[in-house]
Amino acid sequence: MKAERRFGGIPPLVTVLITIAAVVAASLVAWFMWSSSKSATQQPILEVANAYVSGSGTTYTVSFVIRNVGAVQISSVSLLEITCDSGSGPVSGSSPSCTFSSTTQTASCRATFSASISDGATCYAQVSVTPSGASNPSAVMLTFKVAKP
Repeated sequence: MKAERRFGGIPPLVTVLITIAAVVAASLVAWFMWSSSKSATQQPILEVANAYVSGSGTTYTVSFVIRNVGAVQISSVSLLEITCDSGSGPVSGSSPSCTFSSTTQTASCRATFSASISDGATCYAQVSVTPSGASNPSAVMLTFKVAKP
């Protein structure tokens, strides 16, 4: 009897290599999904509320409240810079400051302007936020509109 050769079959080594490659690819996808979800849930989510402008003449004050509505606790918030649109263009505020309460996770912020800020003006506030347990703060840009009571 003559031995017959079989053609067209996949060698076992190729099957093993394809299986290993599929397991490695699936592991990389699972790691990427886990790490991106973890980093997204460890970010504070900030909300601006009670934004209003008061004053008259040449001195106006913009006051607003920043609330942490995320799951991560914040240890500090500071207002770095604030700019609002006036009738003649953007104006930077002076003496920007925030008073942060770690128990309520809110910060009351204010800045003084030497130009008229109208009702409905758009403001841009650059805020430094430090999550609890983190050593490096991150800068966050907040955009909101102010109301004149």
